[in-house]
Amino acid sequence: MSIATPAITNFTAGEISPRLEGRTDLSKYFNGCRTLRNFHVHPHGGASRRPGFRFVAESLSQDKPVLLIPFEYNAEQTYMLEFAEDPSGQGLMRVFSGHGMVLSDGTPYILDIPYTANEFDKLRYAQSDNKLILVHPDHPPREMTRVDHAEWTIEAMEFLGRPEAWSEGDYPSDVCFFEQRLVLASTRSRPATLWLSRTGDFRDFRLKTREVPMSGWRDLEIGDGNSDGVRDGKAGDTITIQAGSGFEARDALKGQHPDGSTRYYRYKGERNFTAITAKISVGFAAEPSGNQIEAIWNGEGELNGAAWDCFEVGDRTDAPAGEEPLGDDAVEVTLSGRQANGIEFIVPRRVLWIGTAGGEWTLSASSSDPLTPDNVKASQEGTSGASSTRPESVGFATLYIQRAGRKIREMSYRFESDAYVSRDLTLLSEHISEGGLTQLAFVQEPDSVLYCVRGDGGMVALTYVPDQEVAAWSRIVTDGVVEKAASVYNDADKRDELWISVVRMVNGEPRRFIEYLEAPFDGDIKNAFFVDSGLTYRGEPTDTVTGLSHLAGRTVSVLADGAVQADRTVAADGSLTLDRPASAIHVGLPYRSVLQPMRLDAGSQRGTAQTKKKRITKVAARFYETLGGLIGPDEARLEPVYFRSPSTPMGQAPEPFSGDKIVNFPKGWDRDGLLTIVQEQPLPMSVLMIVPQLVINE
Repeated sequence: MSIATPAITNFTAGEISPRLEGRTDLSKYFNGCRTLRNFHVHPHGGASRRPGFRFVAESLSQDKPVLLIPFEYNAEQTYMLEFAEDPSGQGLMRVFSGHGMVLSDGTPYILDIPYTANEFDKLRYAQSDNKLILVHPDHPPREMTRVDHAEWTIEAMEFLGRPEAWSEGDYPSDVCFFEQRLVLASTRSRPATLWLSRTGDFRDFRLKTREVPMSGWRDLEIGDGNSDGVRDGKAGDTITIQAGSGFEARDALKGQHPDGSTRYYRYKGERNFTAITAKISVGFAAEPSGNQIEAIWNGEGELNGAAWDCFEVGDRTDAPAGEEPLGDDAVEVTLSGRQANGIEFIVPRRVLWIGTAGGEWTLSASSSDPLTPDNVKASQEGTSGASSTRPESVGFATLYIQRAGRKIREMSYRFESDAYVSRDLTLLSEHISEGGLTQLAFVQEPDSVLYCVRGDGGMVALTYVPDQEVAAWSRIVTDGVVEKAASVYNDADKRDELWISVVRMVNGEPRRFIEYLEAPFDGDIKNAFFVDSGLTYRGEPTDTVTGLSHLAGRTVSVLADGAVQADRTVAADGSLTLDRPASAIHVGLPYRSVLQPMRLDAGSQRGTAQTKKKRITKVAARFYETLGGLIGPDEARLEPVYFRSPSTPMGQAPEPFSGDKIVNFPKGWDRDGLLTIVQEQPLPMSVLMIVPQLVINE
């Protein structure tokens, strides 16, 4: 026999596939786990129990799914928008700010929207300043504007040179901003086409324009003939046409605006004049005859738009036939390739990254100059294929769901190959995406974590720090079905918050809630929030908690002044009675956190310890700010970890512990060498290191 004490120093490989149980030659094996449930892996290597989900409100819609959209007006004013559908079929939007609903005259602010629940999955958006551009293949592009905290508007966008390919039920299905252009992409009839607006003017999609004044316009100026001091083309003003010249439709005049600024007026009426041998004078009149032409402005100062266009210097107008586009004109590009190239997502980076059903593309200028109509290059970079799920940009990479919904791919530029590649981030954890992935939400602060909603209502989390070679998957398990997720920055807490729409059972009926993931544990045991759909009471000591109607009939966990009280059932009126009064009370649904490393392999005098009979006699665990917990061979056989010391006064919760704890292991000989750490109380736990004492039968 030999005795070994292998050290498990980090969990940066996360929960890895059962198919890798025999790959002890893989370096990730020793940093991985067989089970990592309701834990977050830190880039430093340790794993902390995830905080609980805090209840915010019942959803606007209890019958149909909702959609969550983040909106960041500035660092201090951020919002979560809830799109829903009421029983009559009317689309609604509710606004959350901070951790509560935005109110108008004391009631929740709600805006009617033209989208319904069955359209939410295909709704895409992009924000610019206080505006949110919304696109859907069945709706014309719309612009939602934050006018004030409790005042929002939504209206269809009006475009110059709107592409003819856009029609009823055949509108663009994706949107972003790139190089100061609005990019709209992929209609049903043109699934591989992108339309880029004119630089700096998101509503101008004209492909060929010229700046006013255009070359070729006759140099005619308006004369002041009515003695009002302004050469603006009102009745009585004149123009002089020199001998050998003329004037007709599409010719232009130089004059003044009634405010005195210089303007150009292009004629689009039917009258025409020719000065063959001598110059002629043409007057402006309300009802022209003879050598007269329609007045540009009527007596009320309104432009006669039936006969004239009015331009400021620098304005754009359509270029004459045969002219080349200007460098900042709109651009239309259609991808071509041997596979299906329907565009599923577009992401603005140094170049425009495009995910299609058949592969990954980039769109950029063919030189180092900015993109222009005659300087466009579209290149296919890969053949993985993308789903229609909105991707997330993380650092220098874009993370997206592959076409089949089972893989997360990282699209990024690789200097060594001078190419854009899509790496599979689920390769070592292919089981984690069972049920298919349906949505992504990225949280950057305090740790870089990508949350993924699964088709079966579960969630998984990826701690993703490529610079440190950290890509660690874990499962987020809660008592309910998660439907949607989104993240938004909270300046008060200086962190990103994960918000979810979740369906939970209450009194035997499904109820849809809006909740957010609480902040990581701050070291104060009275602030430890490790319950789901939970709420907090703070105030004078009390033994009765009310306002829990969303949990009526459910068994809940209670942490009162940092001490765990027995689980109990919430009354039908949403009240709860405690064992003793407390001033800081957290109440919510319990959840279990489980960490089980891979099979131990410490080696022996005769090679590997794998498959040999072995016995774990003791387990030493290094904790950080932890209270409570259990250690054993599996979830059914566990020994408690004791944290209360004789110096802790009775009736007072002990402080969180940082350091080593040793537990005698309740298991005899076996060939697996497995150990499990569990936390099922509403208390914090962070595991930094595990050192088992292992006896190996040679």
